[in-house]
Amino acid sequence: MKNKDSNKKLSNFFRREGFYVVLFVSLCIIAVFAALTTRNNKVITKNSPVLQEEQKGVPKKENNISKALVENEKQEFDNALRVENSKKEQKQSNKPGIAVIKSKEEIAVSKVKEHKFIKPVEGEVVMKYSTTPIWWDTTESYRPNFGIAIKTKANTPVKAVADGEVKSVGYGDFGMTVVIYHSEYGKSTMYGNLAKDVKVKKGDKVKQGNELGKIGATAVRGSKEKYGKDFLHLEMYEGSKIDDKNKCVNPEKYIKY
Repeated sequence: MKNKDSNKKLSNFFRREGFYVVLFVSLCIIAVFAALTTRNNKVITKNSPVLQEEQKGVPKKENNISKALVENEKQEFDNALRVENSKKEQKQSNKPGIAVIKSKEEIAVSKVKEHKFIKPVEGEVVMKYSTTPIWWDTTESYRPNFGIAIKTKANTPVKAVADGEVKSVGYGDFGMTVVIYHSEYGKSTMYGNLAKDVKVKKGDKVKQGNELGKIGATAVRGSKEKYGKDFLHLEMYEGSKIDDKNKCVNPEKYIKY
């Protein structure tokens, strides 16, 4: 009887205490597993390529992609804004009484006009433009040549190189001469050694290609040059006057022979 009570008490003890033993062992296993997991995570994180790139100052690929997307969005926004502003300016310019302010560069570009001069006669340039004195057989001296001499045939029609207004008709060192001011380009042209019966008079409006007269032999200067008397003397000046030799320009700069 006594042995049965002892066995019963021992059995109850193991049943009661066994729960705590199992719980303790389970906690120990969980603690060991957690410690191992934490250690492995630290090793993986330390050896991570992304972390190494960040430590070296190299940004993540994801950051680069995000940055590129932001830049693209910003550029698209700026382009859209420019287009919108351009449309607004165009609408304003079409409204009466509203002037669009332009920059100095835009104004300068708008004033530039391509020079489209034609040849006054067909021929060959036999004496070049030169502000430095050159030899003249006619005067047997060195003198500047503020124009060009174009060798051609007698009675060849001489044409206006561009639209303009006749400023003068008369005699000079180069015989019968006609001067035309081309307001479109801000330049003047002088045609010398024409025949006496010119086709225009002072104040006439001429169109490009209109006949001014014919090649004559009226010039004093250049009358004894080697290329002969049948030539056109052509000069070109900045502005509407030809009495200022400082404003002369080389006609071949605008008229190609």
